[in-house]
Amino acid sequence: MYSNRTYYAAFVRLLKYFSFFVSVFLPALYTALAQFHPEYFPTWILIKTSKSLSRTPLPVTLEVLLITFVYEIMKEAGLRIPKSLGHAVSIVGALVIGESAVSAGIISSSTLMVVATAAICSYVTSPLYPPITMLRFALVIVAGFLGLWGIVLATALILISMCSKTSLGVPYLSALSPFSLRSMRDVFVRAGWKSLSKRTIKVQNFAETEEI
Repeated sequence: MYSNRTYYAAFVRLLKYFSFFVSVFLPALYTALAQFHPEYFPTWILIKTSKSLSRTPLPVTLEVLLITFVYEIMKEAGLRIPKSLGHAVSIVGALVIGESAVSAGIISSSTLMVVATAAICSYVTSPLYPPITMLRFALVIVAGFLGLWGIVLATALILISMCSKTSLGVPYLSALSPFSLRSMRDVFVRAGWKSLSKRTIKVQNFAETEEI
């Protein structure tokens, strides 16, 4: 995004951040709210969601996991069959399987919409698709057992793990942890080239400074 204008690069970067968090946290938040905290839903959403979930035999957690697992199967099938059949598999999966499952009362329409939204958002940051998928499954399972508190605890553990990692001696979450106001010009938004050109990055080799 360094070849685009500053305002457009900042917009796309914020869009990717938003899509990443939606793809990771939306199914887990839906699971926690529907199963443990329905009072947080607006009234009109609560009524529609309750009607939809009351017609299905599975708990919310199993519904989300099942739909996500079926989606991953269809994605892998679409990658491995000839390209001429890839669109056909997508159409069959989206229209036939999804609509038939909702009509048969196996899954709810609200759950299907949440999982589909998270799946679409995951393609915005396609290089991060493998960790996004694993985090999505893990957070849904934790939310199914512990609700919102489980999501908060799991998020804290993920952040602690990320803060403990380094890349070539540079902290993985550099500019945020440890915080650097000067480096924030190229984190959430991208500053102009005049500002970025004044920035210097030093990669230190800590192996040479180890104390014996």
